Amino acid sequence: MKTSVKIIGFAAIVALAFAGMSFLLKPDYTKSSVTFKIKNAGITVDGAFKTFEAYIDYNESAKAPSSIKASIKTESIDTGIEGRDKHLRKEEYFNVATFPTITFESTQILKTTTGTFIAEGKLTMKGVKKDIRIPFTYTNGVFGGTVTFNRLDYGIGGGSLIMGNDVEVFLKVTAAK
Repeated sequence: MKTSVKIIGFAAIVALAFAGMSFLLKPDYTKSSVTFKIKNAGITVDGAFKTFEAYIDYNESAKAPSSIKASIKTESIDTGIEGRDKHLRKEEYFNVATFPTITFESTQILKTTTGTFIAEGKLTMKGVKKDIRIPFTYTNGVFGGTVTFNRLDYGIGGGSLIMGNDVEVFLKVTAAK
């Protein structure tokens, strides 16, 4: 009888320990995307970054991510026009030779009263690191968020008079255990 109680007690302790554990979600990059929109000469230009990685530490008991780290390969920019993409890879814009990645690392994840989330953290582009807040949702294994920032804050395309300053970025990451 004592052995059964010990085994049940041990099982309960193990179950409690694992209940609050977090684990790394694995993104499915075939179902994920990083896209953007910006005005150029009054026309909306759509684009994407084709190569990126995301590390999402998920807290099972909180039903929320506890941290997010992501990196985007700047060389992978794709606006559908190769000449424009080559131009955007140059020093004045993303300077991919010197700054091959854009990174985001959360400092905290907040859950709102409506069930959505806000990732607070550091966005680093072209050597400039700034605090940002990215509101996002998490439903059925899909993270979705939108963030707008001023490209001039990161020294991107500073000489352009026809390009809009605000860039709207759309994030979609499908991930599972």
